[in-house]
Amino acid sequence: MSTEVIRRAFGAAEEEFLQQVRQAWRQRPKMAAVGSCCLLGAISGDTLYVANLGDSRAVLGRRVVGGGVAVAERLTDEHNAASEEVRRELTALNPDDAQIVVHARGAWRVKGIIQVRV
Repeated sequence: MSTEVIRRAFGAAEEEFLQQVRQAWRQRPKMAAVGSCCLLGAISGDTLYVANLGDSRAVLGRRVVGGGVAVAERLTDEHNAASEEVRRELTALNPDDAQIVVHARGAWRVKGIIQVRV
């Protein structure tokens, strides 16, 4: 297990998803307007690997010793158009598409469509 293995796995999953969209979008045009997300948590030896893509968040829950209280710790952030950083990244990756990210119906959306509620 390594960060490179995780990157390759995420890349392979994305490529497979894109291939399915390419094959289906002529018969089902709305297929081209869907999004996806992926969340992975894996333990190898004494290392915890956490990765996410899309509108998902990894949270680690633990009990405070002696207190009996559970504490939740955020391990990742969501990747969606609500984040200014994500909007800048999408704009940079799509320089020929001025409408890649737009504010519509009260939320930031990719192509005016995709905005998963958090």
